[in-house]
Amino acid sequence: MHKYPIFYYSIRKDEVDPGQINRLLNFEKTVGNVKLETGIEGLKFDFNAGARIEVPAGNWHIKISDFDTGMVGFDGDISKQVLISLEKYYIHWYIEAWLDGEKVFEHLMDLNNKDIYIFMVDGVLGDTISVLPYINELKRMYNADIYLYPPKSFVPLCQEYMPNIFLTEETPSDCYAGFCLAVFDLPPYLIPDDSRRWPPYMSAKAILGVHHKASPIHYYPTAPRQIKEKYVCIAVQASGIMKRWLYPDGWDIVVEYLKSIGYRVLCIDGANKVIEYDYEITMPAGAEDFTGMLPLMERVNLLAYADFFVGLSSGLSWLADACNIPVVIISGFSLPIGEFDTPYRIYNQLVCHGCFNDVKVDWKTTCPYHRGTEREFECSKAITPLQVVEAIERLMEDRGLLCLGER
Repeated sequence: MHKYPIFYYSIRKDEVDPGQINRLLNFEKTVGNVKLETGIEGLKFDFNAGARIEVPAGNWHIKISDFDTGMVGFDGDISKQVLISLEKYYIHWYIEAWLDGEKVFEHLMDLNNKDIYIFMVDGVLGDTISVLPYINELKRMYNADIYLYPPKSFVPLCQEYMPNIFLTEETPSDCYAGFCLAVFDLPPYLIPDDSRRWPPYMSAKAILGVHHKASPIHYYPTAPRQIKEKYVCIAVQASGIMKRWLYPDGWDIVVEYLKSIGYRVLCIDGANKVIEYDYEITMPAGAEDFTGMLPLMERVNLLAYADFFVGLSSGLSWLADACNIPVVIISGFSLPIGEFDTPYRIYNQLVCHGCFNDVKVDWKTTCPYHRGTEREFECSKAITPLQVVEAIERLMEDRGLLCLGER
């Protein structure tokens, strides 16, 4: 792909986590060759997948640093090589080049009025929803043209709700900068710090170099309402047993309560039954089966007309929030900073909880502190149906929702 061999450099000087290597390489492959001319024969640069400079044959000395801190990534003699930073997130890069001892080129990174490429392939539902508004903010901040490679499932949503963003798999031929955008939890090269330390949207701010909180994107319905009765949507599944609510028969109790006050209860999970680590999570018997891996726009057109949503720390809760309906979140494995802000966030503070946001442990290994003991998943099992019902009642009072009868 590149004209010369690659030399990777870094300001951080940390080892690359093996789990990140493929993503780093895929991003670099997507953005392709170094693109921008310097006016000096053979010398090229850009900021796609880090600060990159293609150095031709000659007595060259190159220095690449962070302009704001003065920290240096590379400073040395080089010839017939391509320099690529391991850091892929926003750094205010400063490139200097000397030929035969004379400075012949310098450039300070400036995103204003430039073409910027955003690579988001294979992003998960909730994380993707949380960071998309910051692409709009990046465009606003720099008056830039943004070229977005979104997850395939998000293409219809991006076309509808982000009309000023160009959707493409190809990097523009004269693209100035490119970023790999997701909520990464493995620093330091795709993101400067572990994303579990902050709300998900902060990952976008760190990766893109955005300063202000972005305006939310409202996922309005694109089709008329299909269900005349009032209804709520629920989701009992999530990507991992640690995210699910494990109070015995908890969902059945909540569904019966919702039906008793006049609601139809629609379960919109991707599957109506999942077995994981000897736990079987099944759609509540009293709920209506609207499960299945349906296009996201179909989910939007169902959620947007619901009175509210009851779910977990999972992608469908994020989707419901983007549809601008109230959301009740049941989650013990994460702290409230792990999701969007909602007054109807439920967890039990009196038991072990929040391991997802504890950077000392690997939360993906199910229950990192109590696995195999009587306390396993107590963060989830100790959340009671009463807590959920009380949150629903507060929500209904806040929103002035009627309990029984017509609207």
